[in-house]
Amino acid sequence: MRERRGRTGISKLVVPVALIVVIVAAGAIVFLSRAPSTSTSTQTTSASSSLPTVPLNQTVNQFVQDFTSRNVDGLVSYYAQTSTLVWSGNVGGLAGMYSPVGNIRLIYATTVGKSITLTANVTNYAEKVISPTVTNATFVITMLDNSTEAGIVHATIDVQQEWVWGSSGWQITKENWAYTKFDSSFIDEHQPVATTFPQWGYAAKGGNPSLVSEKSLEWHAGPYVAASVYAFLFGVAAFVALRFRPKR
Repeated sequence: MRERRGRTGISKLVVPVALIVVIVAAGAIVFLSRAPSTSTSTQTTSASSSLPTVPLNQTVNQFVQDFTSRNVDGLVSYYAQTSTLVWSGNVGGLAGMYSPVGNIRLIYATTVGKSITLTANVTNYAEKVISPTVTNATFVITMLDNSTEAGIVHATIDVQQEWVWGSSGWQITKENWAYTKFDSSFIDEHQPVATTFPQWGYAAKGGNPSLVSEKSLEWHAGPYVAASVYAFLFGVAAFVALRFRPKR
């Protein structure tokens, strides 16, 4: 008789505990879907009537410094939420358009972020003023990179940037990196390239892979899986608390 009462008590607890788990999981998913992504820049470009107070070449110099120091967060801070970055030319499967800023972070994280050492020399710097708050900058980057994913990389890049002055200072709205030279020691020696760059293999077969789709599953599903795990643990804790609470 006692055994039946014990089983009845446990069965009565199953339904409320299950409801708690479902409610917590749903709340976590709604919160994550509405919260701003941590992989995007919080800076936005807004119109401003004030004239620039910082020379553009000073900002470009800092941009190049963040590039050579492999500072992904620093690089991303120069882009607005809706900025567009295009990689074109001789750059294998990494050629493509990256937008919004979250995808720009991804391309830097999987290239510059994988570098051990990186040096870059800037030449032929020029500016073209479009309006008091819009200026185009062009220059050439000669890069030597020691990467864990591609080996020793020699590259020459023609860079074109559209900078807009706003409340957040100078920010890039449009940018094009045209690779006129891209040479990787891993590719030259026919060594296997790490999975961070599977686009090279697809491109060699005539495909047009997307870097974003490669990372979309783990980047987007990860937070929801974590929310489900926390909801499950919370449900277990609630069940234990209800099961062993003092009886009156």
